[in-house]
Amino acid sequence: MDFLRIALLVCHGIVAVLLIGAVTHQAIALWLPAKRPSHGWWQALGAVHPERYVRAVVVLYVTTVLLGMLLYPSFSIDVRAAFLDAHRPWATGLFEVKEHAAAVGLALLPAYAAVWTPNASSASRRAFTTLLTVITWWNFLVGHVVNNVHGL
Repeated sequence: MDFLRIALLVCHGIVAVLLIGAVTHQAIALWLPAKRPSHGWWQALGAVHPERYVRAVVVLYVTTVLLGMLLYPSFSIDVRAAFLDAHRPWATGLFEVKEHAAAVGLALLPAYAAVWTPNASSASRRAFTTLLTVITWWNFLVGHVVNNVHGL
């Protein structure tokens, strides 16, 4: 059982890293678009077509949440009790906020995908993409902190 839990945790982490890469790359391309072809690494980040990332972001977000849902019972039974016994309720609280943020992000996905239609404004694209990027980074960082407090 521990092997399965660790394998799920590793897969959850890998998919989360892919999600962070896709949504961050898309946000950079929205906020700092390249005006002309460039040769620098940073400038090349803005030269991508951000609309090409929408499907990947949606699929990776849903996959990350689904893998997290599979891991949640183990966390709830084993780790939460260990945090409370070790007088670290802040870690449990951080994880609770992470859960709520993930749910908000999941609820935002249809609107996020809708603003990437050809008729949508760039302001709405920036707003939804930035919000999803912040939620994704928050969840990623909190997941690492909570995991490192408890350890594998």
